[in-house]
Amino acid sequence: MEIDKILKGRRSVRKYLNEPVSPQAVREVLEAATWAPSAKNGQQWRFTVLSGSAKKEFTTVFRRELNRLSEKLGMNQMGSSFNSCRIMEEAPVLIVVWNSNDVKELEESSLQSVAAAIQNMLLKAQSLELGSLWICDVFYATKALTNHVNKPWKLVAAVTLGWPAETPQPRTRKTVDEIAEFLE
Repeated sequence: MEIDKILKGRRSVRKYLNEPVSPQAVREVLEAATWAPSAKNGQQWRFTVLSGSAKKEFTTVFRRELNRLSEKLGMNQMGSSFNSCRIMEEAPVLIVVWNSNDVKELEESSLQSVAAAIQNMLLKAQSLELGSLWICDVFYATKALTNHVNKPWKLVAAVTLGWPAETPQPRTRKTVDEIAEFLE
């Protein structure tokens, strides 16, 4: 696939077929992440790949925390978190994305590095005709999820992978003239 076709074809997929994704395809997606630029070449990204019972345990912790938080704050404060949990439960593969940086001065730049790795993952998934979704609603349960997988790193996001059961239409995009100014 050519780059423009991949860029313009990528969609946030929220419905997946109940079909496994090969370990090789997952590895290809993760390898694409390793080619992202990173602050000071720190390669701060780390990944925990979940499927089967490991994914079920993770999403059970997430749902439990969402329920606890919604009782405290009310459902109107929970945004799309419950839907994100459902998507995580249904997707064949869930990749938890971490930032291993522990240098305070590099916090912002290392977060950008990890975000670049996530974007590479999404684009590689598209090139393999896999659906993917970048999920930040995991922040509703950062402490519980981090403790569950027992990692010392900072939780950044989760990415679902699977064979799409939908083909979302492209959303309207702003033009270059709407988002940029050119100074001479």
